[in-house]
Amino acid sequence: MPLLTRDDLRRHSPLAWASLLALLAMAAWFWTLHKGNAAGGTALAALGCFGLILPPRERMAALPRRLRALPRRLDAVPALASLVSSPGYGLNWFYGENPYDEVVHLVSGGLAGAVFLALLTADGRPRDRLHLILAAALFGVNLGTIWEAFEYGTHLIGDWTDTWTDVALTTFGAALAGLRHPRA
Repeated sequence: MPLLTRDDLRRHSPLAWASLLALLAMAAWFWTLHKGNAAGGTALAALGCFGLILPPRERMAALPRRLRALPRRLDAVPALASLVSSPGYGLNWFYGENPYDEVVHLVSGGLAGAVFLALLTADGRPRDRLHLILAAALFGVNLGTIWEAFEYGTHLIGDWTDTWTDVALTTFGAALAGLRHPRA
């Protein structure tokens, strides 16, 4: 059997491919701005996203069932999250007096929450809306806390206010994903 079949390619998300192309365009834009590190980092992010999008995971028996069942529309999430955050690094928007950092945490929390909930509900069991919101919020708290620990360890962190608001916004974004999840 070929590595990729026509059926595999039909399953792919057009939004994921468009997001990947937009990420490559952003890398090229950074290059034209003479921001080589940002261009390289964004291109590497695009390569990683390509590696997540392309494989035919539905036929990969070695993967856990929940990963194989993950809807292809969610393949766009890593590229979208990279698109949202890349200007922060490439153009130093994370360090200005603006709401950019907060928007990134809110949106990224929502995107990650959507993937988490798709994995959680892949078993097909019905769950009430409150259960999904609470599960997503707990996931968001953990994700935000781990990210802030990474920021602390790499000296990217701002101050205490930045830390707790980032965790709160990541949690809120994930909880919003629970509110909007179709499987409640």
